[in-house]
Amino acid sequence: MGSLYKNGNSYVFSYYKDGKQIYKNLGITNEISQTRKKQLKRQLESQYETKTLNKKFSQKLELIKDDYIELKTKEVERRLRSQNTLTSDKQHLKIFCKYVKDNHGLLNINKVTSKVIESFKNYRYDVDSCNQTTIGNNLRGLQGFFKYCVEQNHIDYSPVSQVKIPQPIKRSSDKIPDKFEFLQIEKYLKDYVVDYLNDKDEFNWIKLISFFQVRLGMRNGEVLLMKWNQNKKTDVSEKHSFSYVFLDNKISKLTIHFKRHLRIIPIKDDLRDLLIKMKKDNKSKVFVFENQSNKEFDNTSFSRPFKELLKDKIGIDNINYTSHTLRHGKITELLRNDVSISKIGKLVGHKSSRITEDYSHLISSDIEDLIY
Repeated sequence: MGSLYKNGNSYVFSYYKDGKQIYKNLGITNEISQTRKKQLKRQLESQYETKTLNKKFSQKLELIKDDYIELKTKEVERRLRSQNTLTSDKQHLKIFCKYVKDNHGLLNINKVTSKVIESFKNYRYDVDSCNQTTIGNNLRGLQGFFKYCVEQNHIDYSPVSQVKIPQPIKRSSDKIPDKFEFLQIEKYLKDYVVDYLNDKDEFNWIKLISFFQVRLGMRNGEVLLMKWNQNKKTDVSEKHSFSYVFLDNKISKLTIHFKRHLRIIPIKDDLRDLLIKMKKDNKSKVFVFENQSNKEFDNTSFSRPFKELLKDKIGIDNINYTSHTLRHGKITELLRNDVSISKIGKLVGHKSSRITEDYSHLISSDIEDLIY
């Protein structure tokens, strides 16, 4: 039987071989729970009993993932990392680890090679039908994890470093609903909200998140972060990387700090009535959509059912549309209605008027209506 303990800043595993006690520095410096220590000790004892040791200390991918998430969660608590970044990292790792388990089994970390990463990349393209922006985000999300694995001496180099990461798709007109499509979507969602408020339809998170994007031009991530009240310890100050979105106590205004930019949006009476009913029906306590508490809602889990909503309920089938489609649609619709660029920028949180102006170049097809 071996023993596992911390010596200085690093954990050490000691065991006996041929009557001699041997010490193995594991290179693990972050604190681990008692439950995790027991799991790790059993794995080490089994590993050393077989006498098939690798040069590097080897652990299961799933176990190291748990350690990594635990460390990053503590960084969020210390305000060294944003909650939004942590949520994205969790989702990328969840997707990757499920793929590895389903297609390669429970691998040790040193068996996760660039070929495994490449096969994951191809799987996301061919089976999950993801676009290059999503896949690029997945792989960039894995970069931090494998960097951690190198730092903890689990592997010699990151397998992601040998894989070409797809670049994000640039915004173009085929990502934005045309005038007719946007009005179709807007009418469908407004009709749903009217029926929901009159108890003729049920709470539907896809439709409600979509409605907030159509109504306020919010980013999908902003809607998912929306809280009922301000956390006075974390949701403070400006011009930093931490994102927060909260309603005031009267549900009369919405404060959004996203991408280092702060904006405040007034909440009109009909939208306030909707939020009050949502809180009652969904029984949410912190987040309007409880995306952080039950881990159910995020950008990735929204994308597929959103496309199904467009196709099955509204009759719009466009594989290019993403979780940002409705925000893009709202901005272009406001431009079509001659709302000033500065007002649009304040509503949707653009840092520069140039960003808003870019949308005007993507709706040039609208001038066809003027030619007769």
